[in-house]
Amino acid sequence: MEVHRYHVETLGCKANRYDSQRLAEALEALGFCEAPPGAAAEVCVVNTCTVTHTSDRKCRQAIRRAIRRNPRARVFVTGCYATACPGVLREIEGVEGVFGREQCNEMLQVIAGGPVPEAARLEGDFGIRGFSGRGRAFVKIQDGCDFFCAYCILPYVRGTPRSRPPAGVLEEVRGLIDCGFREIVLTGIHLGLYGRDLEGNVTLADAVERVADLEGIGRVRLSSVDAPEVSERLLGAMRHPAVCAHLHLSLQSGDDAVLERMGRRYTAGEFLETTVAARQRLDRPALTGEVIVGFPGETEEGFENTLRVCREAAFSRMHVFPFSPRPGTRAARMEGRVSPEVVRERCARLRDLAHKMAVEWAESFVGRRARVLFEKRERSGTLVGYTDRYVRVSVPGPCGRVGELQEVLCTGAKGASLEGKLSEQGTVGSSSRWIMADR
Repeated sequence: MEVHRYHVETLGCKANRYDSQRLAEALEALGFCEAPPGAAAEVCVVNTCTVTHTSDRKCRQAIRRAIRRNPRARVFVTGCYATACPGVLREIEGVEGVFGREQCNEMLQVIAGGPVPEAARLEGDFGIRGFSGRGRAFVKIQDGCDFFCAYCILPYVRGTPRSRPPAGVLEEVRGLIDCGFREIVLTGIHLGLYGRDLEGNVTLADAVERVADLEGIGRVRLSSVDAPEVSERLLGAMRHPAVCAHLHLSLQSGDDAVLERMGRRYTAGEFLETTVAARQRLDRPALTGEVIVGFPGETEEGFENTLRVCREAAFSRMHVFPFSPRPGTRAARMEGRVSPEVVRERCARLRDLAHKMAVEWAESFVGRRARVLFEKRERSGTLVGYTDRYVRVSVPGPCGRVGELQEVLCTGAKGASLEGKLSEQGTVGSSSRWIMADR
């Protein structure tokens, strides 16, 4: 019997990874099986991102690469870039079809060559049975955004906020726990809006508490949250032993004038108040963030304000993005563009600060114990994974298993990463708590 193989390539955010998992399960319901790494596939689907110009370019490169590597394959494109600019992607030679995010069932019908059976149809925004990964699974509990920040295209391609009812979230997480996943990452396009469209005053804190209380859970992590949505209730929920003390906060700028032009709903001072509250309520939390450099009208003084706020926030990891004008957004029409040379220089300065803070954060764990979820074994035999507070750790030797949470003694730092050795305790049980101050 002939076996038809598929390959799904994903670009962009954790929510896109989740959406790709749904596509993969639908293709398997059509009778396809996933192509092994490096093997050719009969059907290739590229799930795209359009958050920046760089994302767009990487998507086009990925599409052309898929066509080269699978010259006999049927290549389809979907995702956010396909929703925003379908015409551009249809012009790429070798692409059979371009389908926006809301057209995935139409794409499946073309692939199937006829009606799509019920088992393969994608209904709504949520629902997976497994996850392509080892140890960590992304669970999308929210989609969409209606904040319309001046620079952001996502509300136009992802639509208005939708939340998954708690019962569905819990059922999905239970299934992933049964599949052996030790870390669940709750994600969404605007995660802090979770529950706003549900009955019963459900909030993100409720979802965190309910997932963390599930039997067999290893640990729970949150993806990006806006500072105003980090409530006392959410911080209280994050004190649960199974929840990682890690907040990814989207700063975007540390200058109030720039934040106002961006349409962000906080000041730099309010952002810093959130970081102080998090450190007061949580045990040595990791605070990671992201910043846009060179937004229209950003002055040298404004950029210096951003540097100052980032220092005070003391991010353990920081993503730095040059401003990318997206057609159709307010920022694309704004005056006061910063020259590319100045943007590059400012990005370099901010990335230098980010690296220094990341190194200091890693060094602060030397001599301490930490829970590490091992995600891969390198050819050398070294195990590599991440701590609760999202620091990369490598452990030499054949001991330990990929996909397991294990206790590690951090013996040294190498740049922004840690080196360690497995403790005698070994595998960490469900909801175990390690006090990071212990030595």
